[in-house]
Amino acid sequence: MIYLFSWYMQDFLWILSSGKVLVPEVFLLTLVFLSMYRSEDGVRSVWAAFLGGVLWDLRWTGFPGITSLFYVATIMIVRWLWHSLPVSGRTISIFGLLLWSSNMPVALGRIYLWGARGLSILQAYLIQQSHIVPLVLLGCAAYAWRLKNQDV
Repeated sequence: MIYLFSWYMQDFLWILSSGKVLVPEVFLLTLVFLSMYRSEDGVRSVWAAFLGGVLWDLRWTGFPGITSLFYVATIMIVRWLWHSLPVSGRTISIFGLLLWSSNMPVALGRIYLWGARGLSILQAYLIQQSHIVPLVLLGCAAYAWRLKNQDV
């Protein structure tokens, strides 16, 4: 249910911005957050990324499969990096870094496909990051709360 809600929220923000501002990848951030937050949700996150990416392509960009390729590849790489760390190395800062960096391939691809050239690339990137960073900080706060309340 959270996957569907985040996809609809990203779609709603995209419609609300009417193409003037690149919307943050709320759906991808939710997928990556849940795949790292709950380790048993790996397969479910990959399937949700695939289906959500295909739906996004059918809804907006027109070439089915490109967004789902980025989503699935990003989730698999982040999960591989996260689970290759020892449990003691899974800190809040590493969690936030992986969550933030998981957005980079899709964000840069969208900026390029959006048609930004020259200095407008930097402007579009900074505006998009101003929307992404608060979401990443919120995810880090949720992970910190989980670490604090975990029975270890």
